[in-house]
Amino acid sequence: MLPHFPSFLHRFALVLPTAALAVLPWAAPIRASDDEPTFYADVLPILRENCQACHREAALSAGGMLAPMALETYEQARPWAPLIAEAVRERRMPPWGADERHRGTFVGERYLSEEDRETLIAWAEQGAPEGDPSQAPAAVAVAAGATETGWWLGQPDLVVEFPEPVLVGDEVADWQPTVVVPVSREAHPAPQWIQASELKAGGAYVHHIVSSHLGVGTPGRGPFVYPEGWGVLLPVDPVVTFNMHYYKDPGPGTAVEDETQGGFVFYEPGTVIDHVVETDINSSGRDLLIPAGDPNFEVTWGRTFEEDTYLLSMGPHAHYRGKSFQYELEYPNGDREVLLWIPDYDFNWQLLYQFNEPRFIPAGSTLHATWWFDNSPENEFNPDPTVDVSYGIETFNEMANARIYYASATPRGIVVGDPLPEDIETAAREAEDRRRRQIQATGAVEDHN
Repeated sequence: MLPHFPSFLHRFALVLPTAALAVLPWAAPIRASDDEPTFYADVLPILRENCQACHREAALSAGGMLAPMALETYEQARPWAPLIAEAVRERRMPPWGADERHRGTFVGERYLSEEDRETLIAWAEQGAPEGDPSQAPAAVAVAAGATETGWWLGQPDLVVEFPEPVLVGDEVADWQPTVVVPVSREAHPAPQWIQASELKAGGAYVHHIVSSHLGVGTPGRGPFVYPEGWGVLLPVDPVVTFNMHYYKDPGPGTAVEDETQGGFVFYEPGTVIDHVVETDINSSGRDLLIPAGDPNFEVTWGRTFEEDTYLLSMGPHAHYRGKSFQYELEYPNGDREVLLWIPDYDFNWQLLYQFNEPRFIPAGSTLHATWWFDNSPENEFNPDPTVDVSYGIETFNEMANARIYYASATPRGIVVGDPLPEDIETAAREAEDRRRRQIQATGAVEDHN
């Protein structure tokens, strides 16, 4: 069994193993006619811009997911041409859940233009012609610096890692342990402002990770980078928790060891922090119950902002019955605006939607979140459409979470390296104390995404 790739890649890799592709009729180089798109002139630029951040040799693990094939050269891409065409025709690639109406709104968005989509399809349908290598665009760096360090961010200022590898045994199918990692004063002697963080899965079958200080690591997310002047304080003597989600087919010989790491990049002294980031999971809670067979069960949630606020990013989360999702902002005058519409939610791609410019929310506004769930037999990913589905951390249960990252709109003017404001230091210390009490009481931290 392969690692837990998105479903269509699972299907492609299992049906058409790479070794078998060489004998297929499209495997031989094809000469192009004058009106046909070719790999070097037409396809390679599209792949570089939209695909090669993941589909490349020595690709980095984002939430434990590695693309099953590289698409950097003609020899690599040619055997996959029909499957590339199918994936873009059905809009499964590149992975990006936000509706087309949001084009230009979010950082790192992955919209493929209709022209590029048609080019890839036509190239495959016409036999994947190679063309003239001299027409290839100049080489460009993809995820610059990442291959040298093993991190998307470059070498972190502080690396936090498991005290020992976690054994994901032969019998494991769906397991969510919490790994607790104290950070010593020797490793972290003074409070620091976090500018960016990254979770790097250390083994196969990591579906996603939720960390108390590092954020969320899932396929497709990559690092969390705050805008300049936004940050979170990492106090002295923190306890970093990793809520791991391992998901695989059980059986003899399937055991793996995981050595997940987290990396922090801190702000340099003298930087001004105006916005101290907070997060809220905004879960529907444990009273969630989705009736058996219901194809469009609706769950709603609302939150009113008491002060002027900037909304930085949104990270909705559900499991296999999640169907579609919407964040809608209701202004104090009653006007409404859709901030995020995901018409076709995919559990395999749990993405974070960060605004290019943080969205101003005036005091008195209410953020409404709505989930729709498909618990019917028509949902091909539904584990069992005959049962009512309740809240739970296992993938056969469900969640209706609507995480947001936000900050007060009032600038704080905190200078990195100067004495910390008392309220900031107290809040960070109290959060650490709460986390320790949770761990002592239950052995886990309730911060699932």
